Amino acid sequence: MSSSALSLQRVITDADRRAFLAFPYQLYRGDPNWIPRLWPEQMDWLCRRNPFFEQGDGDWFLARRDGQVVGTIGVAMDHNANRVQARKWGVFGFLEFVEDEQVFHALVERAEQHLRVRGATYMVGPRSFGESDFPGLLVGRHDCPAALYEGHTPPYYLNMAERAGWTESSDTLAYRFEVHKAGEHLELVPAKLRHVAERVARNPRCALRPAQISEFDRDLRIVRRIYNRALGTLPGFTPMEEDELRRFADGLRPILIEELIWFALVDGKEVGFSLAVPNAAEAFHRCGGLRYPWQYLQLAWAMRRIRSVSFKILAVDPDYWGMGLEALMFWRIGEVALRRGYRWLDGSLTGADNPQTNKISLRLGAEEYKRYRVFTVPL
Repeated sequence: MSSSALSLQRVITDADRRAFLAFPYQLYRGDPNWIPRLWPEQMDWLCRRNPFFEQGDGDWFLARRDGQVVGTIGVAMDHNANRVQARKWGVFGFLEFVEDEQVFHALVERAEQHLRVRGATYMVGPRSFGESDFPGLLVGRHDCPAALYEGHTPPYYLNMAERAGWTESSDTLAYRFEVHKAGEHLELVPAKLRHVAERVARNPRCALRPAQISEFDRDLRIVRRIYNRALGTLPGFTPMEEDELRRFADGLRPILIEELIWFALVDGKEVGFSLAVPNAAEAFHRCGGLRYPWQYLQLAWAMRRIRSVSFKILAVDPDYWGMGLEALMFWRIGEVALRRGYRWLDGSLTGADNPQTNKISLRLGAEEYKRYRVFTVPL
């Protein structure tokens, strides 16, 4: 630990923002499993160009020692979530730091101070200010790259959080399934899952339809209805607002493939949906996160060479649980993944307390290869 004094300063200027975003490149230099987040997308956060700021506010801080950046953190208040949950909690994220307890505690104390004067009673994190991406600290399995919207943190992050006495709030999981284990025609998929999918396919009340990119807005409204119904059964869930869903969907839109997005219908009404996309994290890895203009050409080249698919969302209206719709959607995604030549399937992210998705993933023989932990810190 260096004896030099630390200084913490709020991110204000363009130079501050560039220093903030450049720090992880220095921190993870030489780590083959770190995948940079997209520089333009992160810059939008720091410039408050994200729809989150229509319902929340936030700030970012840099820790420096001897003029060198040694840590970063962001803090926010999500006013919509606080209103829905009838509480006043803060959020912290964008947390990166060198292996130094002094730096860690200085960043956390600055976040606590910032939120405390705004009346917050707890802060939750680390995670993105939105709830749909980059949640938590990695628990185990640091030996392989993460998939799209998953993070990567060194082991000492979790160790310091635990030593600080943080309270575990929630875990989210990512599963990995090797496509070849399903067989050339899905004949090696567990018999029970196959039989359920076949039974639902024969049910005249049930049907699947692919998404229609030409009807993007219509399908997005359906997705939001089903998503909020499905996850509304989980404790502490905050309904997804239209702007938040659109930000997430617009970010994915360039890589969406209609036959990887399915709606489950019962009596002609959409009651479930599943979303899978090419695992663009592979391409982001190769193009350096679009930090420089010429990396867009690298991205275009890398996108044509993606070898995995990321299953992002599976949601069914609780009124239709138990019908087997999940199995049929999984089956259809598997057929498409085989036909397109993907080598493995990432299933992420799902809450550790999500009974439906976790049960099906384990039945498929998938491996839990990533676990992320979010903490609650009293103020």
